[in-house]
Amino acid sequence: MRILRVLNNNVVIVNDDNEQECVVIGKGIAFQKKNGQWIDPTQVDKIFRLAREDNRQRETADYNNVPDELFNIVIDIVKQASFRLDRKIHKSLYASLLDHLNFAIERGRQQKFAKSELLWDIKRLYSAEYSIGLEALNDINQKFNIALPEDEAAFIALHLLNAQQEGTMPDVAQMSRLIQNILNIVKYHFQLEYDEQSIDFQRFVTHLKFFSHRLLSHAYVCGNDAELHNLVALKYGLAYACAEKINLYLTREYQRILTDDEMMFLSLHIEHVRLSSQN
Repeated sequence: MRILRVLNNNVVIVNDDNEQECVVIGKGIAFQKKNGQWIDPTQVDKIFRLAREDNRQRETADYNNVPDELFNIVIDIVKQASFRLDRKIHKSLYASLLDHLNFAIERGRQQKFAKSELLWDIKRLYSAEYSIGLEALNDINQKFNIALPEDEAAFIALHLLNAQQEGTMPDVAQMSRLIQNILNIVKYHFQLEYDEQSIDFQRFVTHLKFFSHRLLSHAYVCGNDAELHNLVALKYGLAYACAEKINLYLTREYQRILTDDEMMFLSLHIEHVRLSSQN
């Protein structure tokens, strides 16, 4: 790929092998490079192929005047998200994170800090995304000699959630409320205290994330194994009764009746978290 224009040490506009103009991102990919030189393909992290001039101008505008250190941090965030979340990440994450973090640093230098109303929910329900955000936040504060608050880790996590390519992401606040309400139903039904560090609790929360995503996206899990469903309902009667209570709540609040498969999987997770919370 031949460089047409260097935007900064990490971003260049190039012509690919088909003579199509692209924006290429890679850590240090343009260090000591000039227009007309060739780049090393092994240093490329992301390629954006842009068909129209207005798209190119809009895309490249996001990358102008961004400090190289911040660009390196964003590249690391995307790499960590792709590896640790095991999800496809939309290319818009680069621009959205750069824009948000650049502005957050400017605000922070003026001692103007944003508060996240979802901080507690994100820490508890989206711990993997939050962990990536917290590591990035510590890096930002160190590299830029600033003291952005913990809320920024939650904002980074929200960007990661919104960039995961599995259909349209429902509103995170709405998902968080739904998950928390289901957790409360189980908690008060059995009068238990969750061991939030247990594997069973983490698996339950993970199940509820996908469950709430399906419910709010009007998707369904359907099967035809009535025998297995009946076996779970009989063997785990206490958990199944709690699942029925959740089903009533969802019918009332969301006009959604759970399928037999949804009831079965929900009951199994409830049973596991019930037992682990009693030990």
